[in-house]
Amino acid sequence: MTTDEQGRRRIDLLTRWQLYALSASAPLVMVLVVVGSGGTNRLSGRQTAALLALVIAQTGACLMVLRAGVDRRVGGERPVRPPLVAACSLTLLGVLVSVAFADDTSPLTFGPAAGGSAILFCTALTAAVSPLLRPIRLAVCVAVPAALLYVVQSVTQDTVAWAMNYALAVGAAAAICGATLWMLDVLWQMHAARGVEARLAVAEERLRFSRDLHDVLGRNLALIAIDSELAEKLVLRGQDGSDELLARIRQTARDSMRELHDVVGAYRSTDLTTEIAGARSVLQAAGIETRVVGDGGDLPQDAQTTLGWVVREATTNILRHSDATAVTFDLAVDQEDTVLTIGNDGAHAAGKGGTGLVGLRERLAARGGDVVVSAEGGPSAHGTFVLVARLPVGT
Repeated sequence: MTTDEQGRRRIDLLTRWQLYALSASAPLVMVLVVVGSGGTNRLSGRQTAALLALVIAQTGACLMVLRAGVDRRVGGERPVRPPLVAACSLTLLGVLVSVAFADDTSPLTFGPAAGGSAILFCTALTAAVSPLLRPIRLAVCVAVPAALLYVVQSVTQDTVAWAMNYALAVGAAAAICGATLWMLDVLWQMHAARGVEARLAVAEERLRFSRDLHDVLGRNLALIAIDSELAEKLVLRGQDGSDELLARIRQTARDSMRELHDVVGAYRSTDLTTEIAGARSVLQAAGIETRVVGDGGDLPQDAQTTLGWVVREATTNILRHSDATAVTFDLAVDQEDTVLTIGNDGAHAAGKGGTGLVGLRERLAARGGDVVVSAEGGPSAHGTFVLVARLPVGT
């Protein structure tokens, strides 16, 4: 178990036990209510024992309800119906017993002990069911009994006072439980977000790896295909030169294996001058006139690596998706940007490029640059295709 996982579990346990401690304190509060009451409305020993027994039983049921409710908030399936029925039944019984122990002079005049006991039973149940109810429903459960107590038949001063006491006590319990549960929800949401972040990181790394494989192998495989075709024609015609082509195919295959190893090990860095020289060799082998303008030898290594991927992708696209006869690589560096322009004729169709260009845009966007492509012509009238890659100076 990782340190973060241990910390999360500790915070989760601490938050849960805060709620459990609040619910388990009901018997102690009952003792304080009864002992602290005085005057003519003080409860007898038997009445005190009866209320204390009821509140202990209700506390046990409320703890089970609270535990099940908290588990459900975090995706658990603990059964809640049996303890909830028991808690509601004991709460109703406790309120009825408290009313029975009220002052006989008026059914709406409660002594401190009886009235406080009734409120305590309701408060304990509210705290227990708070994880199961949405905030609006919980507010209704708090407000409706207080309103009924306020408007029942003849309104007396004692009725208003107890209605206010009830609303304050039960509302405070609901607010405390709600805030604690909110912190628990945030904790679990952060944990879930970390899991999503980890999965996204894995997916992003897989995309990066597949993009690197595409960029590394695309040009070399195209070169092998072209050289193999030329070698086959030379052999069939009985002309010299096939040995040189076969040697170049072998060397290209070895270079591909080395570069693939570098990509897997994440150690590969691309030299722009070398990439342009390799692209020129491939294109000239395919019978395409190639012109290079500018020198990127003085650029930072990171910029050379990024633009080297651009050269690879553009060369692969030219060989696969055009009938080009001329290609131009134009590198320009000014005070603000480094701009690499790659243009070719013989474009099959106007468009925005495929997944390879999407990968290039992602690479350059990560370094504050961008890629713009423009094409003219169509399938029947071969046109031109221009790719412009721009990187800020110093990247």
